[in-house]
Amino acid sequence: MKEFILKLGREAGEIALSYLGKAKVSDKGPKDVVTEADIAVEKFIINTIKEKFPDHNFVAEESTNENHESKFRWHIDPIDGTHNYAHGDPNFVVSIALEENGKLKYACINFPCLKEIYYAKKGHGAELNGEKVFVSKISSPENAMIQLGISPLKESIDDSLKIFRFFTLKYLKARDYGFTAGQLALLASGKADGLLKFSQHPWDVAAGILLVEEAGGKVTDLHGNKIKLGDKSARHNLVASNGLLHNQLLSELDNDQLRNIDKNKNWY
Repeated sequence: MKEFILKLGREAGEIALSYLGKAKVSDKGPKDVVTEADIAVEKFIINTIKEKFPDHNFVAEESTNENHESKFRWHIDPIDGTHNYAHGDPNFVVSIALEENGKLKYACINFPCLKEIYYAKKGHGAELNGEKVFVSKISSPENAMIQLGISPLKESIDDSLKIFRFFTLKYLKARDYGFTAGQLALLASGKADGLLKFSQHPWDVAAGILLVEEAGGKVTDLHGNKIKLGDKSARHNLVASNGLLHNQLLSELDNDQLRNIDKNKNWY
């Protein structure tokens, strides 16, 4: 499976690169776009998996759910960071994860432009280009880099900017790269120390959750509970960290300045 999923992630990344800078872009919804590359990459991933595992289930961004009552379910984001990708920005990834009986078992996140590919298997740690990676050991807010998300939507942008301001002032730095799976991979390899994201789809977070956990970090919902991934209609709020900052991040969300923010509405 390791060989299969890494080869799949690499080849999907090569397809994405072949369209970079020239992919046709279409509107998918308010402040949301899809490119022809998203469609092509997802089709390649699903068809390749089906050739080997025809009875597996799928939750993918650009397709409908496929449920064959299998104990295996794939979560696929063909290009996470589509807005970045559509503008030729190299900050995008291909994200693939496999669940068995509702538990994440394998994960792959490929940064095609950086030639960096992350891999994790449950109970076996996380890797970057074949080398083990681990979360950071930073435990103080003044030294911590926190990944966030700034909503582009009118109904959510004020709340997201309040959160961004709060963490920018209290922590070393807050930033948003615009691709959740990629940001989770950065956290897993110690390039960030915490992450807060709201209203995320399963394909946004599945591979990254396993990577962070296998690198020694922690991922929960806003109440400290383990996240159970849903189907295509599900949305997930998550707090991810190196573990050392986790309780503090959870408590920050109960701060007077942030307590009344609606974190369950659409942040896309």
